[in-house]
Amino acid sequence: MRAKLHAMFVTTTWFTVVRAVLEVLAFLSTVALAVAGVLALAQIRITRQIAKTNARRESVKLAADLCKYYAETVVPNHDKANIDYKTSALKYLSVFAPAGQGPFILQNGEIVAHFFNVKLLADELPKHSAAVHFLNMLEAFAIPFAAGVADDDIGYRETARPFCQAVLNYMPAIFQLRVQNSGRYESIVKLYETWNTRLAAELAAPAMKAMQQLTESAKARIKPLEDF
Repeated sequence: MRAKLHAMFVTTTWFTVVRAVLEVLAFLSTVALAVAGVLALAQIRITRQIAKTNARRESVKLAADLCKYYAETVVPNHDKANIDYKTSALKYLSVFAPAGQGPFILQNGEIVAHFFNVKLLADELPKHSAAVHFLNMLEAFAIPFAAGVADDDIGYRETARPFCQAVLNYMPAIFQLRVQNSGRYESIVKLYETWNTRLAAELAAPAMKAMQQLTESAKARIKPLEDF
């Protein structure tokens, strides 16, 4: 009987030890999984940050390269198109809008109203191949900015004014090429809408600030004696 009890005691003790060891291992496994999860999340954050930094660096580099492309390729083609236009005595880019109105109205990338001479456009644009070549160069410049791939701030700061002026001058050509289904130049128009709006806002900012100051001054009142 004593031997049987001893055997039962030994078995129970062994079972208790094994269970305790298993519980410790399970706990350590849970801790290890938790630590691994934390490390994995940290690695993911680091990887995302690195990817974001690299993307930003590439975006800035692309914008800088595009600005160089604008200066070295787009501008000379713009000049050539202007020279050919003058030497050929063309008139189709002339727009006579009523006082106080712009030469055209854009809505969601579409020219919904304009004061272009459609007869001259149809007659003269085919004689001005340099204009189409220039617009192709301009579209190549605009695509990365319109797609959000190139850094917008750099492109805007370095090229917004000449870009918008060039698009303003050659919008009749874009209109006619769209009519002919010869090219839509979506990126040019999209970038023009975005940058031209920012330029207009910057131009209006001083006047808006002055108006705000005048409004605040107009509200100024001398307090009645009893309010002191």
